[in-house]
Amino acid sequence: MKPSPACQAVCLFLFIFLVCPAAVQAENDGDRIVIGEDEIRSMHALGLPDVLNHFPGIQAGDSSVGIHGSYKVKVFLDGRPINDATSHSGGVNWGLVSPEDVEKIEILRGKGGMAYGQDASGGVILITTKRIRLVQGNVKLYGGNYTLPGFSANLRAGLKRLGLALNGTREFVEGYDVNNDKEREQAGLRLTYEGEQGNSVCLTSDYLHDERGLNGMPGYPTPFARKESRTSTQSLRCKLSGLISTTFVNDGRQHNTDPGRALDNHIDVLEMGEDLSKAFATGSWGEIVCGAGYRQAEASGSNFANQEERTVSAFAAQTIHRPESPWTFGAGMRLDSNSAFEDTVSPEVKVSYQAKAWRGTAAYSRTHNTPSFLQRYNETSSTRPNPDVGMETADNFSLTFFTRLHPDLTGEVNLFYNLLTDRITYVSGEDGVGQYQNFGRVSYAGGDLSVKWEASPSLTIKGAYTYLEAKDLESGLWLPSKARHRFDLNVHWRPSPSFSVAASAQCVSEVFYNKANTKTIPGYLIADLRAEYAFRRFTLFTEVENVMDQAYCYADGISAPPMTWIIGINIKI
Repeated sequence: MKPSPACQAVCLFLFIFLVCPAAVQAENDGDRIVIGEDEIRSMHALGLPDVLNHFPGIQAGDSSVGIHGSYKVKVFLDGRPINDATSHSGGVNWGLVSPEDVEKIEILRGKGGMAYGQDASGGVILITTKRIRLVQGNVKLYGGNYTLPGFSANLRAGLKRLGLALNGTREFVEGYDVNNDKEREQAGLRLTYEGEQGNSVCLTSDYLHDERGLNGMPGYPTPFARKESRTSTQSLRCKLSGLISTTFVNDGRQHNTDPGRALDNHIDVLEMGEDLSKAFATGSWGEIVCGAGYRQAEASGSNFANQEERTVSAFAAQTIHRPESPWTFGAGMRLDSNSAFEDTVSPEVKVSYQAKAWRGTAAYSRTHNTPSFLQRYNETSSTRPNPDVGMETADNFSLTFFTRLHPDLTGEVNLFYNLLTDRITYVSGEDGVGQYQNFGRVSYAGGDLSVKWEASPSLTIKGAYTYLEAKDLESGLWLPSKARHRFDLNVHWRPSPSFSVAASAQCVSEVFYNKANTKTIPGYLIADLRAEYAFRRFTLFTEVENVMDQAYCYADGISAPPMTWIIGINIKI
């Protein structure tokens, strides 16, 4: 597959401008990407997907996230999972958290299943919110050419060891295409108590309501299909003498209607879980981390019998590092006993070498992904149920090298190979309605190259390139909807303390649309622009996406938005 001429031009520009001056870059320590509060603030992003899309190998949507082509990514907010139990394949309730409330994001690419459980073959994302201090908050009002006036609000109040945080959002986006409008409402509460010696208690409760139109696949429009989702989550997280306990309950309902196909059904999913973990020092050799977990999930729907599943798990991992040695070794094992599937063993091994100006890391992990209730039992305007879908296994290999070539110039190279056996994939039928099936063996192989240059105190330039080969090993054909080349360029300019501009460009090569590799979706080049001006307690901001108003399609063939803009004001409390 050849990139478009525009994409080739950007590829050449990025190679000359970013790669030639320096070979590689590290976003952090090679084993994970860490995004801090200051960097998140500099992006002026309305939602976390906009933040994550700045980093190599990651593709995030308004309710999804993929790493190196895999959308089996576990996402945790302050230790509790926020993946959508009512989604087909690992959807994420991004609406539960705002970028303004985030202190840190950690991204584990192609690893993390040993400690964080099944359904993490793509990786794990850990989101940590800010500590509650004094009285802080903000109210954000905004609107645009496709977004009716909406708002979000955050309030945090701390009194000695106690903390209270409240947040809420109301947003309505008009459709840029027939029947793809959406409406979202969210409300959240967080209560915290911070004791001595790191002991703490955190209680959270969130509610999310999402209603949207589903315009269907190209050639098979569904102009009357609608989806309504309601999700409530509660969690209790305690830290006591090094023991971490997280208890959570996620309750979700999805209602699908399509008068054109006489479709009117719903599915309810209830998930409950408990996770325990504790680290033990092993002298000068490092530490060992042990943990155990329990999951119980129940599903009911209008077109299938009630289902119930349970999983019991345990893991242990040892990290070995002597202060005088540049080497670090890590190894761990996870055991999962599933009531609906076979029991699994998931090992993870890692070795790192730290030199003065560079670091190298090699890792291997095995993860098992289970099909969701929706993939097996639910019916929509574009999906038939398939209760025979089974578990898939992912073996992930990675090699990362990073260095700081100059105080202002850092770089990273990450090579990966992911082998999936009995992969779960959606297969479309002749009438545009398909189902999920297990698909033999497939592989994701490639690499990321990224560079970060702090050209001056006011100017930062970041470039990234991801190469991905996604193939069905039995047929030798390319997997649909997986782009071979992707380039990203991000520029942040802050000429004065009160004014800043963030510009980004993304170039994606063409993808195959069907399993037989006979149809393709063209590649595209788009650019976005964000700016904000602050004075006193007020900040004016604007965002323009697809500045050049390019007509293009997402990898699944759905038409992408034309040029969209919003403008708003953020008022600090």
